[in-house]
Amino acid sequence: MHFLAPLLLAGTVLATAPIIIHLLNRRRFIRVDWAPMEYLKLTLKTNKRRLRIEQWLLLALRTLAVLALFLAVARPISSGTNLAGFLSVEGRASRVIVIDDSLSMSYQNSDQSAFERAKNAARQVLNQLGPQDSVSVVLASNPSQPLVRMAHLEENESNKVISRINELSNCQMGSQWISTLEDIDRQLQESTFPVKEVIVISDLWAAGWTLEVRDLFDRWSQEQVTVRFIDIGEEPAGNRVLHSLESESRIALVDQEFKLTAVIQNAGEEPLKSGQALLTVDGNVTPVTLPEIPADKTVNVPVSVRFDQAGQHVVTLSIPADKLLEDNTQRKIINVRQMVDVVLVDGEPGLNPFEGETDFLALALSAGNSNWQVTQAESSNWKSQLMTAPDLIVLANVDQLSKERVQELEELVSLGTGLMIFAGDQLDLELYNERLFKGGRGLLPAQIDKIRDLQTQGLVIEPIADSPIETLKSLTPELLSRVRPRRFADVSLDPGTDQQQVRVLARWNDAQQSPAVLEKRFGEGRVIFWTITADKSWSDWPAEASFVLAMRVAAQQIAADIQRGENLIAGEPINYELETVTVPQSGDLNWLDREASSLEITFGNIDETKTMLSSPAIRFSGVAEATWQTPQLGEQSQKFAINANVEDSLQKKLNEQALQQFLGRMPLKLIRYQGKEMDLSTDGTELWRYLAVLLLGCLISESMLATWIGRRR
Repeated sequence: MHFLAPLLLAGTVLATAPIIIHLLNRRRFIRVDWAPMEYLKLTLKTNKRRLRIEQWLLLALRTLAVLALFLAVARPISSGTNLAGFLSVEGRASRVIVIDDSLSMSYQNSDQSAFERAKNAARQVLNQLGPQDSVSVVLASNPSQPLVRMAHLEENESNKVISRINELSNCQMGSQWISTLEDIDRQLQESTFPVKEVIVISDLWAAGWTLEVRDLFDRWSQEQVTVRFIDIGEEPAGNRVLHSLESESRIALVDQEFKLTAVIQNAGEEPLKSGQALLTVDGNVTPVTLPEIPADKTVNVPVSVRFDQAGQHVVTLSIPADKLLEDNTQRKIINVRQMVDVVLVDGEPGLNPFEGETDFLALALSAGNSNWQVTQAESSNWKSQLMTAPDLIVLANVDQLSKERVQELEELVSLGTGLMIFAGDQLDLELYNERLFKGGRGLLPAQIDKIRDLQTQGLVIEPIADSPIETLKSLTPELLSRVRPRRFADVSLDPGTDQQQVRVLARWNDAQQSPAVLEKRFGEGRVIFWTITADKSWSDWPAEASFVLAMRVAAQQIAADIQRGENLIAGEPINYELETVTVPQSGDLNWLDREASSLEITFGNIDETKTMLSSPAIRFSGVAEATWQTPQLGEQSQKFAINANVEDSLQKKLNEQALQQFLGRMPLKLIRYQGKEMDLSTDGTELWRYLAVLLLGCLISESMLATWIGRRR
């Protein structure tokens, strides 16, 4: 037993006061023999034994009340178990020591991080285990590759394992306890000794714990597997998390502003004052002002960058440091293009300028210092040509498409190519619905019912997040009111349509609020259907400045994204498709911003025309570069940005009741780590409540007994 306020135990000496008073009272009386008292003494003799018992009981109650008072305020705690007693088992055992090395273990609330305390605890556990037991030591992020597997650790071997533990650093992956424990379960099934034990050294943050583990713990309980937890974590006290660095556009172009959004959360109980983040673009650092973030709130901070040349660029944003450093930085690989390839398929070419279906579109995309490489093609020729893979395809009043051409379009769009479809008088509605809508399974967002006349004024932009034409909401109502359609394609939406896949981006300002612009996500690509023509036959909008803005922002938002897996989260493997048919024999993957050994990569054929660069799961965050040789192109390289799994930053610590919910029928065996040396003990149970009840009982009993003894007889 130990006490939280041991100095107050000095007050227990006052428990002697009732005894001293009792003894002093006995000495106050002088014995005088008096003849009549002989008769009284005879009367009292019969009650002397009862009176003495009553007096001793009263004295004991008063003494106990004083003791209970001062013991209660000293807050005693029942004795915990030391480490050796905690680990003791009957017989030889197969033990698996699991060291949590997830992102949250970087949290540093005192003079060392949680992972450093975990390594200290692991060393002490190994020192307490004898060579008669078989021991495995694994990291929670990589349990399939133990530091040592089912070995009998003599002194030399134990020192070697401890040396390897000293060299460990925690990764930036998130916790996945179900997969970790399932792998440990497979190791236990291969163990030799009947006594099996798992020792988990963790900060016990809630991230990664799911109810899926309960079935496994229930089975272990039936199989007499012992699970012990060593809690090395401290109560979290606030954290700032940079959740992501999101691109607002799918493509980045040379000499054009590229916008990103930094999502920052204040997970603490105090507001975070405004400060400065550091934006690094290819090694050039620029400060970014951050707003004040209220407690337990998330804010979006806009960030803009500009690139002066095409190719791969590394963008890094770091917010001010706190107690968990690893979730304060986000890295992003951005592929910057010199040009965006656009094919405009004209269903009704004109003889003179601006008489064709795509003339206004071509002007809108190519006007000024544009990065759009626009190719106009007549639909009659395009239908018979070999399909290329541009970034964006626009079908303007194209009468019909063959099944083969529709299938080719579906393959391109599913891989990321953007597609725009404009209505027109030449559309074969029946074939469009049959081949492009396909009852909701095709490229067309909605079924086209008919072409009808419409006299209305204005375009209403829907308030939809991530809308390709969201920029139009910033225009004045007067500009949007000048969009006046005379005809449009009337469509019908299935009430059961998935709102995440098909969305109405804008409506006409008529009584029926008829859809004007619709979008559909199809695989990796996006399709936009405009219910008017791209020329002036159905409206005068193509002659307005707002038309140029609408076409440019919509095209830029849905054009093919050439990101092919360069941006990863710690814990994910690299799977990158190479632009080569010949499979490289070997390659290297080296870190550019951290001191660590190179990583293993492999190459393999996907099919006869594609080659895949692959790696195991990447456990750390940073920027890595893969290099390899090809006979055709010589030495090639590719950068990858790996970010920490910030889901593990959730600042919620499991208490004993919460942890027991995951354990099911498995009894909780928990020991808490308090210091660097052999200061490992269970917390025990606070006893002051029981002492308070005892004190109250003593006071009540003393009052009743004193009243009874002092009654008239």
